[in-house]
Amino acid sequence: MTILKSQTKQHGASLFIALVILIVLSLIGVSTMRSAIVQERMNGNLRDKQLAFEAAEAALRDAESFIEGIVTTGAFDGTNGLYGADSALPGADTAWNDSNSTSYSGTFPQVSSQPRYRIQITSQFGEVIGAANIGGYGYLRPQPPTTSFRIIARGTGGSDNAVVILTSDYGRRISQ
Repeated sequence: MTILKSQTKQHGASLFIALVILIVLSLIGVSTMRSAIVQERMNGNLRDKQLAFEAAEAALRDAESFIEGIVTTGAFDGTNGLYGADSALPGADTAWNDSNSTSYSGTFPQVSSQPRYRIQITSQFGEVIGAANIGGYGYLRPQPPTTSFRIIARGTGGSDNAVVILTSDYGRRISQ
C-alpha cells in the first residue's frame, strides 16, 4: 500500500470545521429551547390570569344574585362580607377570609382558592352615602327608592400568585 503525499499533509482541518458547525448548531438549539420555555411560562401565566378573571367575574355575578334575593338590608352589619353604609369596607389588599367576605356559592374548578366577594351599601332610599354616584342613579329618588351597592370580587388562578379583583356598582329597589 502506498501512501500519497497529499494524505500525509492533512492535519484535521475538516474536523475543526465540523466541530465549529456542531457548536453553532448546539447554541441555536439551546437558544430555541430557552425561547420555548419562556413562551410556555408566559402561556401558563396568561391562563392563570384568565382563570382568576373568570373566578372574580363569577363571584361578582354571585353577589348580584345575592342582592337580587334579599328583602331587607338588615344583614349588612359588617360581618360575612356584608357592610352597611356606616361600616368600613376593608381594602382589596386586606386578607380575604370567612369573617370579612362571602364565598362563591358554587365550586369554581381549577383555582387555588374559591372566589370571594364583599358588598357595601353606598346609598339607601335615594340618599347618596359617600362618593357613590352611578350616573346620578342615587340622586333621582326613584319610586320606590333605590339602594345602591358596591361589590368587590376577588378570584385566584391556578396559584395564589394570579389574583384579579373586580369592582362593580349595583342598584336595586328594595321596599323598606
